[in-house]
Amino acid sequence: MPQFEQAGVFSSLIFWSLVSFAILFVLLKKYAFPPILEALEEREAKIRNDITSAEQLKEEGQKIKAELEAELKKAHEKANTIVQLAHDEAKKNQEQLIQETQAKIKQMQQEAEQEIQNSRNKLFSEIRSYAAELTVASAEKFLNKRLDDKTSQDLINQSIDEVIKSMEQSNN
Repeated sequence: MPQFEQAGVFSSLIFWSLVSFAILFVLLKKYAFPPILEALEEREAKIRNDITSAEQLKEEGQKIKAELEAELKKAHEKANTIVQLAHDEAKKNQEQLIQETQAKIKQMQQEAEQEIQNSRNKLFSEIRSYAAELTVASAEKFLNKRLDDKTSQDLINQSIDEVIKSMEQSNN
C-alpha cells in the first residue's frame, strides 16, 4: 500500500499533530470543558427543578380538581335538596288549595241547600196561602155563607195539611 510507505516522511507530522492535540485537549479540559459541564449541570438541575415543580403543580391540580368535584357534588346535592323542597312545597300548596276548594264547594253546596230550603218554605207558604184562600172561597161558595174565623181557620189548616200530604206523596 503506497500510502503507508510515506509514513517516514510524515512521522514528524504525526508527532506534532499528537502533541498539538494533547495541548489542545489540556487547554479545552482546563478552560472550555468546566464552563460547558457547569452549563450542562445547571441545565440538568433546572430541568429537574422544572420536573419537580411540574409534579407539584400536577398534585396541586389534582387536589384542586378533587376539591372542585367535592364542591360540585355538594352543589348538586344542595340543588337536589332545593328541588325536593320546592316539589314538597308545591305538593303541600296543591293539597291546601284542594282542601280550600273542597271547603268552598261544601259551603256553596250548603248555601245552595239553604236557599233551596228557603225557596221551598216560601213556596209552601205561598201554596198554603193560595190553598187557604181557595179553600175558603170554595167552602163559602159551597156553603153559600160566610164562616166564622175559628171554623174558617180549622177548615184552612185541614185543607192545607191534605194538600201538603198529597204534594209530599207525589214528590216521593
